[in-house]
Amino acid sequence: MLSSSAFKPLEGTSEAQADLATAKSSVWGLWAVVALGAVLRLIAIGHRSFWLDEIASVVIAGLPPRVFWSALWHNEGNMALYYVLLRPWLHFGTNETSVGLLSVVPGVLSIPMTYLLGRHLFGEKSARLATVFFAINACAVMSSQEARGYSLLVLGVIVSTYCFVRLVEEPSYALALGYGVAAGLTFYCHYFGLLVPAAHAVSLVALPANKRPWTQLVMAAAVAGVFAAPVLEMIRIQDVGHLAWVPRPSWLELYHLGAYLAAGSGKSIGAVLLVVELVLIALFLRRFAIRWQTREPSPRFWRNAVVVSCLLTPFALVLLASLARPVFHHRFLIVCLPAWVLMTAAAVEEIRSRNWRLGTIAAICVLSLASVVMAYMRVQEDWRGVVQYLMAEASPPDRILYYQSGGYFAAENYRNWIPGGAAKRPVGIIVDPHNSGWEAQLNGAPRIWLVLYRAKSDDPAVRVIDKELGGEFAMERQKAFRAVTVIEYRNTR
Repeated sequence: MLSSSAFKPLEGTSEAQADLATAKSSVWGLWAVVALGAVLRLIAIGHRSFWLDEIASVVIAGLPPRVFWSALWHNEGNMALYYVLLRPWLHFGTNETSVGLLSVVPGVLSIPMTYLLGRHLFGEKSARLATVFFAINACAVMSSQEARGYSLLVLGVIVSTYCFVRLVEEPSYALALGYGVAAGLTFYCHYFGLLVPAAHAVSLVALPANKRPWTQLVMAAAVAGVFAAPVLEMIRIQDVGHLAWVPRPSWLELYHLGAYLAAGSGKSIGAVLLVVELVLIALFLRRFAIRWQTREPSPRFWRNAVVVSCLLTPFALVLLASLARPVFHHRFLIVCLPAWVLMTAAAVEEIRSRNWRLGTIAAICVLSLASVVMAYMRVQEDWRGVVQYLMAEASPPDRILYYQSGGYFAAENYRNWIPGGAAKRPVGIIVDPHNSGWEAQLNGAPRIWLVLYRAKSDDPAVRVIDKELGGEFAMERQKAFRAVTVIEYRNTR
């Protein structure tokens, strides 16, 4: 008869097979989430019109070589890396779908990177949950469809943070170099990328002094500093007047920031999701504060500190900077998104009641997906509709008056990318109600098309323009688009 010990190898084999099956299931589950995130980022990618900043992205990337590099250095250094990548990408086309696909790539890559970072910080369960939350987060999805560098910036934040945590816990010169390069490239995704290593540095306060690998950290800082030097010089020499529209920080903008990170928007469903996630973040911060008071010297405590710093340090630094010049705008602080998602997922996993935990996960998933669906239908500025309308209705002898130079820039460039846009078009004129020079360019045109960008027909400046046209032209009709209104005038003489 066989002894019971004879079965031990078989039991070990069974356990190993079970572990292997669990690992395979985990891998398949991860890639299923990545696939879901990719699908969400591809759905309706060309549905929305470019808005003004996206139009600027395509125009900048398409400049002649010498003009392009000069523009990056003297005017458009923010998002320089994105423009450099977009430049060859434009060979695939200048329509909304082709251009948007460039942002999808880093957006999808950020999903498995969120898993790697989350697993290293909080373990397997929290990592899986954070990956799901990030994959369906409306802010992450929409930035992955936009012709701007924000999805590339988020990927840079995740990769550099992962390299930083690995560097501190497993010091090596290779990781120091990798972190320095990852952080340095993030600076070229957006100027606010400079805040990321600052957040990392602040987190070291929560680490015992004998656990800080100063030699490797100094090397990493030197590498990042080499990357930062040109960025800092560009910030110094470039005109910051284009940020004049940013208002001083307010409670409303603070709400916009939270709603943006939670749901991409603070309307209806987004407001509810914000409340849910704020409660979770408050719970996380409360437990972190308790551990801070007890000075818990564990790796988990420092890892929590990294996430807390990555959320709060950029926020605090931007608020301080805004005392001198307002720069607090919710879109710029998308650098806080990975920390927001990780903190939310970690807080959910600490809910003791299984029913409450599952209910919270279900609520976040449902509300996040609903926010994504609503975001698909949200058009920020419908310049495509404006241009197609003018192409169909306006004839070459007409004149198109643009109130706001941004309107001229958007419509006249957009027309170059639409089929049939190369045909002869009406002359476009930038209108300034305080300068009557534009009237001399009307030349008895049969019709005038007044394009109002971020303005209404009853605004004082628009009434001045209408009065100037009234002697020769009569208003026929007006058509409203998202953020733009087009008014048709017919020559009465």
